[in-house]
Amino acid sequence: MRLICFPNAGGGGSVYRMWAEEAHPDIEVGWVLWPGRESRIRETPFASIDELIPPLTAGLLDWLDGRVVFYGHSLGARVAFEVSRELRRRKQTAPHHLFVGACQAPQLPWPHTNLHQCEEEQFIEQVQIRYGGIPQQVLDEADLRALLIPGLRADVRLVETYRYRPEPPLSCPITAFGGASDPTVDRSMLEAWRCQTSARFEVQTVPGDHFFVRSERRRLLSAIAATLTLNPTDAESLR
Repeated sequence: MRLICFPNAGGGGSVYRMWAEEAHPDIEVGWVLWPGRESRIRETPFASIDELIPPLTAGLLDWLDGRVVFYGHSLGARVAFEVSRELRRRKQTAPHHLFVGACQAPQLPWPHTNLHQCEEEQFIEQVQIRYGGIPQQVLDEADLRALLIPGLRADVRLVETYRYRPEPPLSCPITAFGGASDPTVDRSMLEAWRCQTSARFEVQTVPGDHFFVRSERRRLLSAIAATLTLNPTDAESLR
């Protein structure tokens, strides 16, 4: 089983490297990295999810052999969902299961004011208030802000300019994870993913805030393994 992970806004593969070390032995973990972050930080970011999806999907085609599942967190959940739909349009292999975390259902209207055009100080302040997650070192050092904030702003723009287009539900099951103390995504927003699949659907609440992908990675890995009906004894050992 290959688990392909899609990072949150401003994030990259670093959070999933620990997943690769700790996942169920029958799960191979990989992750996508689009321009504007980590080793691709000096590349020009995409201006919209519509622009990102075709080349991202094309780049994934060689990795979709066998049983493949997706996990996307926050922005990454929306990207994973749209990649799944793009694969269907291309008549390619769809994911065996779609796991989404900390993300409202795509058809719901965006409930927040837009931030991506704010001046830097206001942008950073409002991102911290809404989501948190910017390391203190970045806040304190001007050089780090100059290096990292443009990529975060570009990702926030992807979220805020996203426009959902109705299509038939996906045929793969969807599991939606939510943080018990996430101030931005409540259970009703997760439950609304139900209409995006014609297969099995489930919502699971885990401890943590919007970034439970870091703090609760063992719990998430255990839940993913259990959902995929891998060896329950091995899955339990990851808790």
